Amino acid sequence: MNLSVSGLPAILVQVVFIVLLSAPVWVAAKMVGARHPTLLRAALSLVVGGLGTLASVAFGGAFALFLTPIVFLLSFKYVLGTSVIGSIGLAIIAVVVYAAMVHFIGAAFEVPAHGTTYV
Repeated sequence: MNLSVSGLPAILVQVVFIVLLSAPVWVAAKMVGARHPTLLRAALSLVVGGLGTLASVAFGGAFALFLTPIVFLLSFKYVLGTSVIGSIGLAIIAVVVYAAMVHFIGAAFEVPAHGTTYV
C-alpha cells in the first residue's frame, strides 16, 4: 500500500513530526535548567545539530562517528543555553524519552519479518 499526502495536510504532518521529535529535547532542556527551554529552540538545536552532522560527515569522513555527539552537545549548549554537563544530561534524558516514544508508539506498527510483499 502506498500513501501519498500533499498540500496543507503534508505541511501539517511535517509540523507534527517536528514537534514530536523536538518534544523530548524541550522536556529535557526544562529538566536540566536551560536558559532558553522553548520548543522552537529545541527544534532549532536539532536542525543545527543535523547540519553540523552533515558537515562532519562531508569533511570528517570516518571521524564523523566521534564528531556527531560533540556537534549535538555543542548545539544544545549554545542554542538552548546549557552548560557542558547540562548538555550531556540533556542528551541522556532526550535519548531515554526517545526510547520510550519508540517503545510505546512503535508498538502500534507491525513490520513484516521478510520485508514488504508486492502482489
